Formats: sequence, structure tokens, C-alpha cells
Amino acid sequence: MAEWESITKLNVKIPEDEPEVTRETYKSTQRRSGIYKIFNQDEELMYVGQTTNIRRRLYEHFYGKRKGYFIEKVRYFYVDYNDEFIEQSYLNLYETYLIRDLKPRYNVHQTAPMRYLK
Repeated sequence: MAEWESITKLNVKIPEDEPEVTRETYKSTQRRSGIYKIFNQDEELMYVGQTTNIRRRLYEHFYGKRKGYFIEKVRYFYVDYNDEFIEQSYLNLYETYLIRDLKPRYNVHQTAPMRYLK
């Protein structure tokens, strides 16, 4: 798959053992950049997102306007680099790849643009 090859050429790997948190345990996450996947009670992937502060963003999902109405658990992984521009580029790569590959129900742009993947 061309998208995966683009990511692996950069020596970037999507972890296979992503930590999992719930509404009760999300505070165990750190205030770091990363990618997260939201699942409902039926283990269905609902949404993939990126953020520069996972703890804050999970709080917003669990306690924001929708108050976690379909969120059962979240899996995540951190993306940290010393250079802010490179870190944001990797966040965009991961998010774009995962949305295109996994097609979560609530990602508006399920066919995320190829601008990050060549």
C-alpha cells in the first residue's frame, strides 16, 4: 500500500500495543502530542484524532458538548519530536493514514487528503 510505504520510509511506526483509557482513567495520559482512537461500547471505532495535548483533548471528548455519549474507551499513542514542525507533520501523517485505512464513522473527511502521503 503506497500510504504505508510513505510512512515506513520515514521510519515511523504505528504502535501495536496502544494504551487504553476510559472516562475514569483518562487522567493517566500525559500532556503530550499524539493520536487517539475513540471506541463505543460495541468496540466499533468511532473517531480518529490528533492533538498536541492528549489529556486535555480526551477531557473535551468525555466532558464536552456531547459528554462522551458514545465513548466507551480510547486507545492512543504519543508522537514526540524536538522540532514542532516535524511533530505536526507526523501527527498529520498518522491521522491521515489511520482515517483512510480504518474509516471511522465520525471522521468527516473519511478520505483524508493525500497531501501528507506521497
